[in-house]
Amino acid sequence: MDGINVIKNESKELILEFENGDTTIPDLIAAELADESDVIFTGVTKDHPETGKPRLVIKTNKKKASDVLEKALESIDEQISEIKKGINAKQ
Repeated sequence: MDGINVIKNESKELILEFENGDTTIPDLIAAELADESDVIFTGVTKDHPETGKPRLVIKTNKKKASDVLEKALESIDEQISEIKKGINAKQ
């Protein structure tokens, strides 16, 4: 995976830019964050559909945005582990 640049890292706002141009991972993270009660906004932006780099934007009410992101990533990791277990059980 290509690099990720931190564009903004404040207590209640975090913006990450993904170098590879693909929105799959940022969209997955944004979808997971949408279920978090303290997140007031999450979304993926891209300056240009073909050449722009996607940016994941996270805004929170009380919790640190980086903490909320970490929790979402842990949840995604757990979900992926369950999928792997299911696949391995079928073999």
